[in-house]
Amino acid sequence: MEEAGYQLRLAVPSDVESIRREIRVTLANPEGKPLRKRYEDAVQRHEMLVVTRFDPRERTEVIAGFVEWHTKVDGTITIRDAGTVGTEPQPGILRQLIRGLLHMFEPPSATVKVRADLPVWNTVFQQIPGFLPVGREYSRPYWRNIWEWTRENERAALRLATGGRPAGARRRRP
Repeated sequence: MEEAGYQLRLAVPSDVESIRREIRVTLANPEGKPLRKRYEDAVQRHEMLVVTRFDPRERTEVIAGFVEWHTKVDGTITIRDAGTVGTEPQPGILRQLIRGLLHMFEPPSATVKVRADLPVWNTVFQQIPGFLPVGREYSRPYWRNIWEWTRENERAALRLATGGRPAGARRRRP
């Protein structure tokens, strides 16, 4: 993924048609079946981020993925849907979107429910520092894993990843 060529921004009403046309496989619709989901409501509430890249041939921005969420009164968020272009989810773009969401809006916590039988989607949340599995639920006909992110979990995961050293601290050589 070319990091420099991608940009995160809030979705605008004109993005909805492109999302419907280009993104079939999503967190809420892993089979890619046509849905009647209304993304316009999320766009109006400013609860949808898109990642775009510039297409030099067409000289336009092309949407590469999106994440939709709902913000509760207490500031916590629930991730409702996410997706990328193509027939398979692109984990790198999804992680970029979700990390961008968490760092732009700084919620006290974020939750998401992921079907247990979808390893790609579960791995995306497992690989984002701060997301931990907090339970499972059965919603006919699937089991769903419940993932929760908090700032404390993120700090602990980053400390663990750096061996207890503050980020940027160098290890002493013997």
